[in-house]
Amino acid sequence: MHVVSLLSAVACLFLIHTTDAFVTNATIAENNGVQSRVMLTNLATILRGAGLDVVEVAGWTTRGHGQMTAVKSIICHHTAGPATGDFPSLNVVRDGTASLAGPLSQLGLGRTGKWYVIAAGLSYHAGVVTDTSLYSNANAIGIEAEGVGLPATNTGHTNWPEVQYQSYLRGVRALRTAFNVPAARVMGHKEVASPLGRKIDPNFSMAEFRAAL
Repeated sequence: MHVVSLLSAVACLFLIHTTDAFVTNATIAENNGVQSRVMLTNLATILRGAGLDVVEVAGWTTRGHGQMTAVKSIICHHTAGPATGDFPSLNVVRDGTASLAGPLSQLGLGRTGKWYVIAAGLSYHAGVVTDTSLYSNANAIGIEAEGVGLPATNTGHTNWPEVQYQSYLRGVRALRTAFNVPAARVMGHKEVASPLGRKIDPNFSMAEFRAAL
């Protein structure tokens, strides 16, 4: 009787872990024996596999505010940072500010289309959101793309260098495929921040972006 119960438990665990799409792209860690959580230690590999230029920021595989619960969504941001340089906001995204500790996103995207892998763990990018089960920091990969963020617009992407915008698309395509994220859950921060209207990033059309995925 005990042997049958043990075999059943093992079978259940096997099914759970093999059906979660993000498991093959993350390191699983036990959380006090209650729930498996993840560190997204395969981010650089996923992006390189899409043919993208990737910089691995020192210490990224262990950086984060604890582990992720899952990857249910991808949230696109812009940095509202300096007007020049590839990714001058790196230090802020990695280390945070006086009022909010870093990392502030797992990934950064420079103006040249270069990706910066900053953290594998939970990052403080989403803030208060409309649906915490999908878009909270524990469930969402955050991407901070370098840009001044002006003018605020929901139309086209003319304020973005084409090389950066196309790299944004390629990177998100690779991520959503790796973590089995539906295109409908690739959201702009402006679409999930609560209350709606609190954020304007990214300053391009998310409908156009999703359609190109």
